[in-house]
Amino acid sequence: MHRRTFLRGTAALGLSGGLAGCSGLLGSTEPPARKAWLFEDVAVAGTQMTIDVDSNPQVESRKEPTQNAGIVGMAAAGLPVGVARGAKGKGGRGSGGYSSAPNHHRHGRWAVWHGGGHNSWRDDHEDELKRYPAAIETLGVAYLGSDAAYEQDPPGPGPSDVSWDRTWEHVSDGATKTVDLSDISPSGDVREGWYRVGTELTAENDGLDFEWQSVDFEIDKQLGTEVDKAWYVAPRV
Repeated sequence: MHRRTFLRGTAALGLSGGLAGCSGLLGSTEPPARKAWLFEDVAVAGTQMTIDVDSNPQVESRKEPTQNAGIVGMAAAGLPVGVARGAKGKGGRGSGGYSSAPNHHRHGRWAVWHGGGHNSWRDDHEDELKRYPAAIETLGVAYLGSDAAYEQDPPGPGPSDVSWDRTWEHVSDGATKTVDLSDISPSGDVREGWYRVGTELTAENDGLDFEWQSVDFEIDKQLGTEVDKAWYVAPRV
């Protein structure tokens, strides 16, 4: 069976703040989307979604720990695989969208909410940025709606506007989770439209709360339930 991978690599979701998307939303003084290293692979094959959690999840933050959290030095981020296009509605991810998303990987483009040109911001704040070992307190999968509904009003990274169809608590490092997308459809078939894989993150050992960040992607049945678009949705660092 054909397996459509849209996130892959040992540093999947380890994104540079200078990557694609939404440059029209932010000025150069605004911090970019934070980096995170959460998944080895997220893939769709037929009706099955498989989520392979990284063996050493980590998240970037400027928060200060109350205890020793085992902070490790910043490292070069790997790039995920995916195809991204910009939402066009009033709630869209940005005015630049697909056309402004430079191709940073030979397999395709990736759109980043709160992306844009932030290299100078990172240069100015390098001493504030730390990388923490992260714990995935909650992992969720949700159907977000049709393409038109998503482009009109896509949700932010938090869970308040998302009704989760499947959740797992206290997910172990290196775990593999699967969900049959037809099981979360009233018709018993894979619904076209937008889906979210969301994570609630804390820092190991010190109780820091890093809140939520997500990956949103579209499934188009004309492409054989393959991923057509993808967004990395995270709060600013």
